[in-house]
Amino acid sequence: MLARALATILATAALVMVGSSSPAAAAGGENCWYETDPNTGEVKLVCEDETTDPGTDPTGDGSSTCTYAGNEIPCTGPEGSVWSSKYKCWVGARGPDDMVPPPGQTAEDGWWHVCYFPPPGSSWEYMWIETGEVGIDPVVLAQRAIASMDLDPISIGIVPESGANRAGLVGLPVWMWVDRPTDDTFGPITASASEGSVSVSATASVSSIVWDMGDGNRVTCTGKGTPYADHFGKQASSTCGHRYAKMSSDQPDGAYQVTATSHWVVEWTGGGQSGTIEFDLTTDPLPIRIGEAQVLTQ
Repeated sequence: MLARALATILATAALVMVGSSSPAAAAGGENCWYETDPNTGEVKLVCEDETTDPGTDPTGDGSSTCTYAGNEIPCTGPEGSVWSSKYKCWVGARGPDDMVPPPGQTAEDGWWHVCYFPPPGSSWEYMWIETGEVGIDPVVLAQRAIASMDLDPISIGIVPESGANRAGLVGLPVWMWVDRPTDDTFGPITASASEGSVSVSATASVSSIVWDMGDGNRVTCTGKGTPYADHFGKQASSTCGHRYAKMSSDQPDGAYQVTATSHWVVEWTGGGQSGTIEFDLTTDPLPIRIGEAQVLTQ
C-alpha cells in the first residue's frame, strides 16, 4: 500500500541554504518529483513513500502521523527522511564527507544531515545532528506500541437493559457502567516498541467515558461506573447515571441509541523524549426503550 507523504519545498535559489540543488534533485530520487501550483506558481516537492507496516499507526491503517505546531504531518518526509521532534524537521541523508564540523565539534560528535522543514516557509538545509539521533522518531515507536495493544471500546453495561421486551420508565434512574472491563478496554495497559537503538514504552488508560444517551444529553463519567444490582431498587447511581424525561416512542425504532466514547490517554517515554497521546474509541449504538407508567382508575 502506498501512503503519500507530502512535503512542501519551495524550489527557488533562496531556498537552498547549502549547495546548488535540492538533495532530491541531486539524488534523482524516483519517488520524488516537482509539481507547480497553477494558481500560485509555487513549486512543490512531492514524495511517495511505500509503507507496509500497519504497526506505525494506532488505527492500524498502515500510515503514521507526527505533530508539528498543533498540526498532523507525515512522519516520513522527502527521500525517506524521518521527522524529528527535537530538530523540528525531517532528517535525511548525511552531508558530504568534506564538510567541516562546527567549532568545538568533531565527526565523532555528529554530522551534517539534510533537514527538510515543514510549511510555512518550507525549505531545506544541512543541520548538525548529534550522533545517535539519526533514525526513527520516538513518537512513531509510541504509535507502534499503542497499535500492539489492540485497544477496543468498552462493553456497555446499562439498566434498563437493551432488548425488544425490555424497557425503562420515564423519570426512573438509568445506571451505566463498564461491563467486564479488561486491560484492552479500560487499561492500564503497557507495551513497548523498538527500532535500532531506540526503545519506547507506553502506558494507556481510559481517563473518562462520555455517554451519549440518545436524547440530546451526554453524561461524562470518570470511572468504570457501578453495576446495577436488584437491592439498589429505585436508587440513582452514585457514580454514573441518567434519567430520561420523555418516552422513546418518537425515536427511530422506538428506542434511544446509546453510545459510550472512552477517552484514552497514553503516556510514553523513550529515545530521550516523553509525551502524551490521546484518542477516543466509541461503541456501536445500543437501543434503549423508555416508556411511561400507566395509571389505572375506576
